Amino acid sequence: MWRFGRPSGTEVLRWRCQGSPRDVCCKLHTRQCLSCFHLPQEERQFGGYFSSETMHVEPLILERHPDEDRGLNPFKEKTGISTRPSLTVEQLFDANNNGNKARGLNVLLHGAVGTGKSTVVRKLMLDWCAGSVFSQFKLVLPFSCEDLSHLSKPTSLRDLVGRKYMHLRKTPYLSGDNDKAKDVLFIFNGMEKMKLDFRIGSTELCSDPNEALPSGAVVVNLLRKYLLPEANILVTTRLSAVDRVPKKYINRYVQICGFNDPHRQRAYFTSRLLQQNEGKPGKVAETLIEMLYLNLQRESQLATACFLPSYCWLTCATLHLLHFTDTKSPIRTLTGIYTSFMRLNFGGEVISVDGNVSSQEQQSSLMLYVVRTVGKLAFDGITNKRTSFSAEEMEQWVGGKTKTDEELQQLAVFRTDVLDFFLVPRNDHGTDPESGGRRYVFAVPAMQEYLAALYVVLGENKSVLEKLTKEVSEALGQASEDITSLLSILSKIIPFRIFAVFNLLKLFPKLFERVSSHSKGRIASTMAAEMFRSEDSFNEDVLDQVEQSLLGVHGPQPQEETYTRAFELYPIFMGGLLHYGNRRLLDQLGCSIKSHTVSQITRALRKHLIKESQKKQPPEELMDLLVLLYEFQNPRLTAEVLQSIKTINLSTVRMTPHKCFVLSTVLSCTSSSFHLNELNLSSCHITPELLQMLWPAFHHTSNLNLQFNSLGPESCILLRDLLLEPNCTIKSLQLCDNYLTDTGMSHLLEALSGNHSLQRLCLMHTGLGDRSAQMLAERLGQHDMLQELNVAYNNIGDSAALTLVDACREHPSIHTVHLYLNQLTDVGKQSLYVRGGPRVKQGRRVKVLASVTEGSDISEDWHPILSVIGKNSLSWDRDRVREQLLVFLKDLEWGRKQHQSFWKKMHFRRVESVVRQMLRLLEKSSDTGTGTGTK
Repeated sequence: MWRFGRPSGTEVLRWRCQGSPRDVCCKLHTRQCLSCFHLPQEERQFGGYFSSETMHVEPLILERHPDEDRGLNPFKEKTGISTRPSLTVEQLFDANNNGNKARGLNVLLHGAVGTGKSTVVRKLMLDWCAGSVFSQFKLVLPFSCEDLSHLSKPTSLRDLVGRKYMHLRKTPYLSGDNDKAKDVLFIFNGMEKMKLDFRIGSTELCSDPNEALPSGAVVVNLLRKYLLPEANILVTTRLSAVDRVPKKYINRYVQICGFNDPHRQRAYFTSRLLQQNEGKPGKVAETLIEMLYLNLQRESQLATACFLPSYCWLTCATLHLLHFTDTKSPIRTLTGIYTSFMRLNFGGEVISVDGNVSSQEQQSSLMLYVVRTVGKLAFDGITNKRTSFSAEEMEQWVGGKTKTDEELQQLAVFRTDVLDFFLVPRNDHGTDPESGGRRYVFAVPAMQEYLAALYVVLGENKSVLEKLTKEVSEALGQASEDITSLLSILSKIIPFRIFAVFNLLKLFPKLFERVSSHSKGRIASTMAAEMFRSEDSFNEDVLDQVEQSLLGVHGPQPQEETYTRAFELYPIFMGGLLHYGNRRLLDQLGCSIKSHTVSQITRALRKHLIKESQKKQPPEELMDLLVLLYEFQNPRLTAEVLQSIKTINLSTVRMTPHKCFVLSTVLSCTSSSFHLNELNLSSCHITPELLQMLWPAFHHTSNLNLQFNSLGPESCILLRDLLLEPNCTIKSLQLCDNYLTDTGMSHLLEALSGNHSLQRLCLMHTGLGDRSAQMLAERLGQHDMLQELNVAYNNIGDSAALTLVDACREHPSIHTVHLYLNQLTDVGKQSLYVRGGPRVKQGRRVKVLASVTEGSDISEDWHPILSVIGKNSLSWDRDRVREQLLVFLKDLEWGRKQHQSFWKKMHFRRVESVVRQMLRLLEKSSDTGTGTGTK
């Protein structure tokens, strides 16, 4: 899972120069055979960032006999691990451990699921090819025990090697002559997937490498040292299969314990996350690594899970999805990552006893067994809003109904090898404050929601009626053909009235179909109900919740931790599991979801989603809906649901690369004629890089709100290109509170001559000066559609403001200009009021909003001016806002003295009270030190 890349040309040349030509040839050809599979498919989805030279972190390996401690589980207490010296892979075949020099060593490497056994083997092979380890071996031959177990015909050792490595068909190292086998290392990976019988009566003795035997017999004779006794052998296995090889045939037991301390975990996270920038330090990657390490040091649940390298892979894969998604990478989903994670650890496995997987009828998918046991426990937890479970509850759901000896044996294997992979003691030492008993949680919180979703989508949550109708329907279905043939014969001699009884039997499968269809509709309604729960409306969006579960919550911690939480990933995983790509992976795991089932669920889900999407949703809930549509990967369903949405308001949602990609991808499913009334992305932490990812989404809106973000002058180049698009439909563009400066304005104004849609342009608090106002005045004549221009709260002086207003008066459609909170004098404000008066030609005026007063009268637009200032006063420069409010107050007091009318004076006092209240709010926030807010 922490995988490898292909060799460079320099490395290949270096190998060619090492050792004898024959040895180098073997290494080079073996390397070429390995290169096609040493980078798993699950890693290729990340764009080939990772290589063995930079990615590998050695797990802890200890010399430990299995009788000392049955499985030093990484989730158990750390005591006992540090007292033993750790081993390196190079030390596994140390000559000092071999008392009989005439025979090779048999080393058994055992460990729990996910500790990195297969990864160590892959890295070992690549390092041997590079000449860095096991230089004493001239030939290293790795075999998968799973592949060997599927061989149906007997074969000799030489043919077995030649079938996989064609260039080694006639190698002298396997001839059995002159002790040449002492230079050979056999590696058998995953012994638990193979049946080995060491009884003489079951497996005959053989010393001839050319004699054809069953694959299991070949391995047994190698371990017995009857076949090539000088050869060295490394066997890897899970804990349940350690005793399948008698102790007398094993020279050394070693245990792989994963990443037992935060430093190894940090080394892994550092080597992997830094690869996003091709090995160069990146600010985002460094921040993520630091936050991860802080969370690990707190001995959080993540630290417990990351004892297993598999969970380190899952953590990095999730963070890669959330923070390093780009438009060039293959489309990835969170559901896809979890499904790939299952495939990496349980791909194609069946649960068996003593490795006996020969009987196809008796085989049971290990992943399906996980779903029916651990998935059922997860579903019960979500139904009852619980994340921790007692030992009694685990016994009830995982093994409560086992009866036969075979089922008990399967359960024992499952508990030994798999159960601890999913469920771990709670990080407060697992104590229940009420009962005092030990409690367990899922190693990663999202895993509970994934397994529960898989349990439901696979149809394992059946009612009694569904189970009964299914069994009867299957029985009748098997006999239906025979009944039809029989009736065709009897119809000639039996009265037709008797056929009514048989026809009733034929109706039963249709009844089952109706019951089944109802259950699929129930799954869809469950998804919709879980998606739009009212009590979850004020939670953070689901992707932020996922990130917090990995990075932790930094800042003040609650005094009492609660173990009840919202399960908002649960319905999203249910939708993602219906996608064809995930169904294909699940089918390889033995968990089949039929296309007919997907069609029924989708048909029912469409109605629920359209109904709920028509309601006004909070920004976080709307983001969750978009994530569900993205995970579903069904363009037709997505387009139909979006047709009922007129406004997408994601204001204050913290946008990340993945969220931007989700929004753009989902909107791209709609037709070119689909347009939103508004796309609100204000206060979303959008940077110029994220703006580029959002480009496809901007083609589907009339009102684009990008205010209070982190855009700069370079962002205006992309916005200029957007406005110059021939099919641009943007009527309102709000860029307030982005530091665009005069440079950015020069880029943006280049779009005025070619754009024919823009009617409202908001540039408040964007760092504009007199130069920008002058450029605006010069370019306004090139665009005849603009109606409103907002350049308030900038650094525009009297002269430039007057020039701009004059240009607006000559414009055919502009009716409002915002200029308040600029560097304007009293004289300038009065001049602007006069300049904004009615024009002679058309008899209407340009409304200039420069102050709450216009001469000695109150401006009719005083309320919108103060409303805008009030909403943003805590996020703007407080000294400047206070200064402007004091100027407004001075103008109001002077204007009040100019009037004798009681009602006029009352109107002035009312506006004065609003200004004074805003000043008091500023003073109060300054005294309490609340900070300036975030954009």
